Amino acid sequence: MDCPDCAMKLEKNISRMRGVDSVNIDFISGKMTAIGEGIRESDIADKVSSLGYKAVSYRDSVLDKDEIDRKTRRRQLLEVIIAGILAVSGGILLNFENLSFIGKSLILAGIIISGHNIGKKGLLALRKLSLDMNFLMSAAVLGAIFIGEWLEAGVVIILFAIAQLLESYSLARSNRAVKSLMDLSPKKAVVKRNGEEIIIDIEKIIIGDIVSVRPGEQIPVDGNVIRGFSSVNQANITGESIPVLKNTGEQVYAGTINGDGFMEIETLKTPDDFKLSRIIRLVEEARTKRAPSQSFVEKFAAIYTPIVTALAVLVAVIPPLLFGALWIDWIYRALALLVIACPCALVISTPVTVVSALTNAARNGVLIKGGIFIENLHKIKAIAFDKTGTITKGRLSVDKILSFSNADEEKILRFAASIEKMSQHPIGNAIVRHAEEMGLSLKRVDGFHSIPGKGARGKIGEDEIYAGNLALFKDFSALKNKDILEKIKKEAKTAVIVGTKEQILGLILISDEIRPGTGKVIDEIKSLGIRNSIMITGDNDRIAGEVGKEVGIDKIEADLMPEEKVRFIEKLKKRYDSVTMIGDGVNDAPALAAANIGIAMGAIGSDVALETADIALMSDDLSRIPWAFRLSKKSYRIIVTNIVMAIGIKAVFIGLASVGLATLWMAVFADMGVSLMVIINGMRALRLH
Repeated sequence: MDCPDCAMKLEKNISRMRGVDSVNIDFISGKMTAIGEGIRESDIADKVSSLGYKAVSYRDSVLDKDEIDRKTRRRQLLEVIIAGILAVSGGILLNFENLSFIGKSLILAGIIISGHNIGKKGLLALRKLSLDMNFLMSAAVLGAIFIGEWLEAGVVIILFAIAQLLESYSLARSNRAVKSLMDLSPKKAVVKRNGEEIIIDIEKIIIGDIVSVRPGEQIPVDGNVIRGFSSVNQANITGESIPVLKNTGEQVYAGTINGDGFMEIETLKTPDDFKLSRIIRLVEEARTKRAPSQSFVEKFAAIYTPIVTALAVLVAVIPPLLFGALWIDWIYRALALLVIACPCALVISTPVTVVSALTNAARNGVLIKGGIFIENLHKIKAIAFDKTGTITKGRLSVDKILSFSNADEEKILRFAASIEKMSQHPIGNAIVRHAEEMGLSLKRVDGFHSIPGKGARGKIGEDEIYAGNLALFKDFSALKNKDILEKIKKEAKTAVIVGTKEQILGLILISDEIRPGTGKVIDEIKSLGIRNSIMITGDNDRIAGEVGKEVGIDKIEADLMPEEKVRFIEKLKKRYDSVTMIGDGVNDAPALAAANIGIAMGAIGSDVALETADIALMSDDLSRIPWAFRLSKKSYRIIVTNIVMAIGIKAVFIGLASVGLATLWMAVFADMGVSLMVIINGMRALRLH
């Protein structure tokens, strides 16, 4: 495909095929995705061929598209050089009357060599009554020959071919940025099978395979370290600059780089489900999702091209017919208008910027799932943070145990840990971990029941034991003791109450460390124009207030159940119009989905976060949030600049062509020159670090 206009034409024609429900073409990567029942790849390939292009199966093809593109560019370069020599030679011979026929022949040969593909596609476009760039350029060249402007016809088609070639090189560079993500995928792995090490293709890896990774090697699988330890550079996926120490039992990911240790890793997933594979798929899917400005531009181009084409016809016929003007002058002006009518620069102004921004973000550990989120992120007026796992590290630990009965601290801890052993809540995990570190044996629990947002209960011996927050105990007679109630409310840490309906046995205080630099991040977000920061948490007012005050949050909403968080996000949307929610992606999934843009923290460890959020921070680095806002602002400015530049320069040249001040080669610059300008400008989105 020569330009996005080709992709739009293909999309339109393929979508009309029987059985096709939807079709999307990523012009930059050359990948088409068609969805529907009963459609065959061979039928689509035939349809594509009838439109002057070629399609091969993405999954089954053994062709290297990059190599094909390189060969195509080399051939095009050779054709341009030969055509240029022929055109220059012919132009010189035109100055000699007795040699002008030879000169015209040489120019015609140059036109055929450099423009044969354009002419073929232009003819097919005419047959389909679809005015595309190839038809417009073919008409302009034939018209120039018709009025005797042989040299100009040759120069125009050669300039156009050169511009196409330069555009192809520029887009290849943009596509290489995305392909660099795919190149991170390991190709081979050293696997232990039948007591010996063998090297196999990564596609043959199965769950349970034991993989050996030596110092400096790329980790080929997602799995758990079962032997050895090493520092691992995860920058490829998370954007973290500092290697992370991995011990036995900890998870590692395909595509990351082993440090100076030896490790054996048990494979936990198939290659298609590796975290890196999923990230690459999500980036590819994101590229095909149209940004709002892209949809606007495509609608505008669909109206603009026929209007300018009709204007060209009017320019050619009205002055000679009504005012007796020279046909040759006004046909020439109309031909210049035809060239200017190509909407390439306008149509490509948004996607090249979006692809550059998506790729840059992925390389920096920020997975953005579509151009719509890149464009809309800069419109955010309020930002809501979850507390645990977002503002705080989420690594909870038991700080203190208070007894309100004759039960000792060990008994209180043993009862709570026995209940929480059966839950997966982070607070419960901290209690269980502390009990294990103390060497306590846990009790058998019957009839365990989790109570979301409150805690859990279970039967230990003859007693029904509850472990949870104030909301869990509020209707129990155990809280009638006002002194105990006041002591619980005064605690500025997360408090887990342990007891029965009739008696509070004690209190386990849990603390969580605030992430370093959180206050600075929130200040930076405010400096970017987002003045409203809110923390929404299921924790109590006192704890939330202390944390919020320390990091500089504007407003605190505490004691919220998951469904209440969703309702609160809806209120924020009504008040501020555009709201983003930042959470850990697991218990915050409903609130993330409710926000205009949901941002999940630490998605490298959470499949739920990767799937739920619109934007996923692969590491737990909060500084990536203001970075993402800056990327959005920069990308939006580039998109607007590109659209204004494409429309503005076109408008200037339309005016010049209408009054006879624009030559055909100037019109080529107005078309392909501006396309190159917007591509180069769009690729600036790759350069935000």
